[in-house]
Amino acid sequence: MLIKNFKRIFKKPDRENEEKLREEIEDEGGLEKKDLPALILSAYMLIIPIALVALLLFYLAAKLFFRI
Repeated sequence: MLIKNFKRIFKKPDRENEEKLREEIEDEGGLEKKDLPALILSAYMLIIPIALVALLLFYLAAKLFFRI
């Protein structure tokens, strides 16, 4: 089962399926005018808190181990 999942993840992309998917997206209207800024904003809203927590953990680890 694990090997099958690895093969599925790392297989080469099928160009025919990619073209069909692109055509379906374009037929449905694709991205609207304000979708891209909304996607970027949501990405920042996800990444920034995670990065801040990681920085806080590094700071606390440094404070603990190096007695800063």
